[in-house]
Amino acid sequence: LFRDGAHGHLDLPRMKAGGFCGGFFALFAPSAGMSMDMSGDSYDLPLPPLMARDEALAANIAQAGILLRLERLGHLRILRRAADLPASIEAGEVSAILHLEGADCIDPEFRALDVLQGAGLRSLGPVWSRPTIFGHGVPFDFPRSPDTGPGLTAAGRRLVRRCNELGVL
Repeated sequence: LFRDGAHGHLDLPRMKAGGFCGGFFALFAPSAGMSMDMSGDSYDLPLPPLMARDEALAANIAQAGILLRLERLGHLRILRRAADLPASIEAGEVSAILHLEGADCIDPEFRALDVLQGAGLRSLGPVWSRPTIFGHGVPFDFPRSPDTGPGLTAAGRRLVRRCNELGVL
């Protein structure tokens, strides 16, 4: 479980060996068939289309479940309060701040947000590589500024306000 990570990825044995104390652990919903070749001096990958909320929710719940299981087995601690960090470091635990990379799974009524926040979500990016109902996505286009679209929608501004109420960055 969470061992033998691919090149450039973390796994529990390498985290422990390297003295890794923690970081943001991102939930994300991958775009099917999206090319991610960013190996050249420049690239311009098309912005994927909006993802179906149920598809994103299934991926994000599965990933959150893995983190919750790792916590239950004692392999890491999901930090739910900043005040818990010093004790987690002192105990030699891997501290995980649960982050949502792209709010594709969040419904306009924020029911999924409430559930994820209850599971430990403390950081959220309304968009990532594709648009959501909350804002315009950021294309993989280099060299170029990521400031490429109209920004947050009205729903996105409501999402930010709700996150502030819940203590989600």
